[in-house]
Amino acid sequence: MKFLNGAFDRVSGFSIVTLQHLGEKFTGFAKVHPDDEDTATEFAGCTYAESRAYIKAMKYERNKAKEEAEICRKFIKACERYKNWDPESPSARAAYRQLNRRIKKVNDLTDIITDEMFMLNHKIKQRDAILKALERNKQNRLNDNLKN
Repeated sequence: MKFLNGAFDRVSGFSIVTLQHLGEKFTGFAKVHPDDEDTATEFAGCTYAESRAYIKAMKYERNKAKEEAEICRKFIKACERYKNWDPESPSARAAYRQLNRRIKKVNDLTDIITDEMFMLNHKIKQRDAILKALERNKQNRLNDNLKN
């Protein structure tokens, strides 16, 4: 995975990040929520956009892995139709092992995608909670200064 570029436009509130993976380019976008315009940062927007581009890249890789697994599955299914196919032979066991490896790769990529989507949502919620806590602290300090 290679980072190509990233940009944040404060006027429009858009962050755009482009990654290259497996010879393809993946672009992630993030837009500032209207409630967050006063606390918008380039770092947060580009982080969210990068996560979205990464998720797209992983989905692309998973789709390629699914295609490979399906080709392998169809080959084994075709071989099983022959009467002289011996599922216990070393070559058959090697074919089944390759199929299982490809299926495991698809499952691992699915787990990575799920984790990254969870982490993206967690980052957004965590940043919101931190900003709210900072605002409460600021209000408490102002109230304490007014009392004194």
